[in-house]
Amino acid sequence: MASNLKILFAVSELAGIVKTGGLADVAGALGPWMKKLGHDVRVIMPAYKQALQSLPTDVVGSGEVCISDNLRTGFAIRQGVFDGVPVYLIEHDHYFDREALYAYDGEGFADNSERFAFFCKASLEACKILDFQPEIIHGHDWQSALLPFYLKVHEANNPFFANTRTVLTIHNGAYQQHTDSALLDRFGIDRQWFNQNYFEHYNQINLLQGGIAFADKITTVSPNYAAEMLTDLGSHGLVNIMRHRQQDFSGILNGCDYQEWNPETDKHLPANYSLDDRSGKQICKQTLQKQLQLPVAPNKPLYGLVSRLAEQKGFAYLIPALWQFLQDDVQVVLQGSGDKVTASDLQKLADAFPDKCRFVEAYDNSLAHLIEAGSDFFLMPSLFEPCGLNQMYSMKYGTLPIVRAVGGLVDSVKGYESSPKNATGFIFELPCQDALYQCLQQSKAVYKDRKTMDRLIDNAMSESFTWEQSALDYLGVYHSALA
Repeated sequence: MASNLKILFAVSELAGIVKTGGLADVAGALGPWMKKLGHDVRVIMPAYKQALQSLPTDVVGSGEVCISDNLRTGFAIRQGVFDGVPVYLIEHDHYFDREALYAYDGEGFADNSERFAFFCKASLEACKILDFQPEIIHGHDWQSALLPFYLKVHEANNPFFANTRTVLTIHNGAYQQHTDSALLDRFGIDRQWFNQNYFEHYNQINLLQGGIAFADKITTVSPNYAAEMLTDLGSHGLVNIMRHRQQDFSGILNGCDYQEWNPETDKHLPANYSLDDRSGKQICKQTLQKQLQLPVAPNKPLYGLVSRLAEQKGFAYLIPALWQFLQDDVQVVLQGSGDKVTASDLQKLADAFPDKCRFVEAYDNSLAHLIEAGSDFFLMPSLFEPCGLNQMYSMKYGTLPIVRAVGGLVDSVKGYESSPKNATGFIFELPCQDALYQCLQQSKAVYKDRKTMDRLIDNAMSESFTWEQSALDYLGVYHSALA
């Protein structure tokens, strides 16, 4: 492939600077890899308060955007460098100087659509100010979804962008950003684009849908999730637009950050270990049991979970299955934050089985690493999962994932039932208590068969999901867009 593409990543978060989810991990990993592969890659993102605190920057320019007659405003461009990649921050205090990125006290900011419309428009203006003519602008999720529209419609006659193409990556199709149609003019969206083929969705503006319509290429974060998004059940209501753009749509599996998640070098662990010498894993298990005040039982199967507490993650059937499963001689360690009702239900579960179950309502990164290392099995029974990363972490740590047959979980885990010799974990199909419970029982039976268990751990720890391969796959999409 030709080198020296000019690539602009337009993102709402970047791992190492600000992060709320997997989007930040993708943006944080792909940029450095594109640079290693010989490309001129830059990142542009909002100048959140948190970003300015994390990244030293200097003002390198200023400008003004006019999205519509009703929305004209100025901004500054700050520049820093992160992991060798230039990062531009769009500074506008009214929109971005807030205590959080998208929401306060669980409620999204009322002007989120306006904030990111401004960001998209300012990103294009910044390219002109900085005299950076990208061949590819790679946007991510609804926050960047207006970029393809503004490029193709607002900048249609601008020779500066004559050779620029857009790629939009959908990290989670459930988040689309629906907005009142009364704001069409405010966002510079002419009425001709307010129909089901573009922005209109149940008489509201759907930013993600519009981005899908105007982007030159669309990707998502695993091949199987791409297939699901072409179905009525798995498309989150976007099936018509996804099928219309099917020829330009593909799934690329996320990579895994093995610098952060590697049991051989993990500084959060009391003992490191490897595929060739797993003795440290038993120390991690005992440390986890002691830290959470569970009985130290080296030969008792321990099931771990680290998760957002959200409907997507399958708690509706996981909690009833655990009430049933904890009657057995097992231990379960759960860590997560989010929905308060789910947290309360998990605490009731832990209270009912004080010698078998612990729930920690928080996200503690050190504990998350210890749960990955100290558990024998990792619970990830998602209702849907575009890619997922914890199953990849788990396999590297010799902790066998128990997953539902959805999205990227299918693309990354080999199930025991269908492939006993090559398995790297356990897969169940139906989103219900009985299917999960049977899968848990199967894992418990395998645990008692040490020879089989060791083979599965060897298989799992031998797996590798690299960002280099993901970067090469994205470059294929870029070249296709430019063809």
